[in-house]
Amino acid sequence: MNDIIGKTALACSAALLTALPASALAKDDGENTPPPAIFQDVIDCQKVTDTTARLSCYDEKVSTLAAAQESREVVIADREQIKEARRGLFGFSLPKIRLFGGGSDDKDKEERIEELQTTITSAREFGYGKWILTLEEGGRWQQTDSIRLNAEPRSGDTILIKTAAMGSYLASINGQRSIRVKRVE
Repeated sequence: MNDIIGKTALACSAALLTALPASALAKDDGENTPPPAIFQDVIDCQKVTDTTARLSCYDEKVSTLAAAQESREVVIADREQIKEARRGLFGFSLPKIRLFGGGSDDKDKEERIEELQTTITSAREFGYGKWILTLEEGGRWQQTDSIRLNAEPRSGDTILIKTAAMGSYLASINGQRSIRVKRVE
């Protein structure tokens, strides 16, 4: 029975490490914020010494957590899902919360996306050689400078967008000279 409780606790702890209540997504001042109460309740079950009572505690708290997750009061995401979300949001100004890489710890700095290499799905010229580019992830980027490209961008071309100075971005299409771009969608 202790083995079952231990495995249940380990599985719950691993899943809950990334649990965030919807209200926590609104703001994070970069400090170490306490875990959501619903998560802490599950952790507190470890302190129950009687094995039957501890299992009962886990059953009750995990049921509460599952209901909160189902009602979208708590969102659970693994690192891969967060990484994919960050990639899809690259180029947007986002609130300073840990989910989007706004935290102050070294782990967030390591996982912050500084560049995006992807494929162009469509390119449309607008005014005097400037381009609007739609990328594989669905994002749309607009050229903001007047640099003319040697070859027009086309669907299937590779694009590398890098973070530049003062919140700007530089894009290189198929290794050509970089152009300044901004995310518009």
